[in-house]
Amino acid sequence: MTAPVLQVAGLSVEYGTRAGPAFAVTDVSFAVAPGRRLGLVGESGSGKSTTVLALMRLLRQGRIAAGSARLEGRELTALPDAAFRAIRFARMALVPQGAMSSLNPVLRIAEQIGDLYEDHGVRHGRAERRAAIGSLLGRVGLGAEVQDRFPHQLSGGMKQRVCIAMAIALGPALILADEPTSALDVMVQKQVMATLGRVQADTGAGLVLIGHDMALMAHFVDDLGVMYAGRIVEKGPVRRLFAAPRHPYTRMLVDSLPSFRLRGVFRGIPGVAPTLLARIEGCPFHPRCPMALARCRTEAPVLRPALDEGGHVAACHRAEEVAA
Repeated sequence: MTAPVLQVAGLSVEYGTRAGPAFAVTDVSFAVAPGRRLGLVGESGSGKSTTVLALMRLLRQGRIAAGSARLEGRELTALPDAAFRAIRFARMALVPQGAMSSLNPVLRIAEQIGDLYEDHGVRHGRAERRAAIGSLLGRVGLGAEVQDRFPHQLSGGMKQRVCIAMAIALGPALILADEPTSALDVMVQKQVMATLGRVQADTGAGLVLIGHDMALMAHFVDDLGVMYAGRIVEKGPVRRLFAAPRHPYTRMLVDSLPSFRLRGVFRGIPGVAPTLLARIEGCPFHPRCPMALARCRTEAPVLRPALDEGGHVAACHRAEEVAA
């Protein structure tokens, strides 16, 4: 069996506030193998983006309070800043959520990609650098002339492709994509995801995709983790999870998808997610769960496998009773 390129165990992230600590991520664990795609899905505020930004050490106020993260067997949380900067984008790269605001508006694309090369000691002659950047842009479906443009001269989809190009420039072993299609129209979303999938397959890198769109996840990832209130409440192969969701939150997310075959009343998820400052006793989803048991209000469930396992786990007392 191939060793994971990324292995996260018990990761917890918190923010210090005047009202006390805000628990953005609590005891999150997952692994990503080379060439595999893991999706993390959930409502806004569920801890998805915080998880990947913590891995990249890009949180402004938050801190990793507990847990470990190993990249190619190397513990990330204990690395000094200088050593971490050496692996950021070289071995683990980020495709940011907002391409519109991630690129420097006063630098041409060639300069921004060139800075990435320079920071990691990749030296080129002038002509060689232009050829290298042109080739890199070609890999994401852009012409070599794009390197001479400023970000404001590019469409939203082109900017996102530039961000993907920067993420693969140094051949990383892991790509973290934080909602790469946000603020893009549907057709451009499809093109961007096709580009991301192609370059990930070409490089053989592992990939973690953050998103809200369950339909996109169903078509793109191999494995899926469902997050709620900073926790992973269900995780497993994406086909198994869609075919037989074991957590009520997952089932309600799947049921909220529109269908062209079935007619009926559109059903959302009642209530709102808890704030980061809230410490809910028992299962964090029980105030919104239509299937909550008495024990759900006092006893926090843990991730347990289904009877047939297959890597499918869920943190739900009701699922435990059904399995028993």
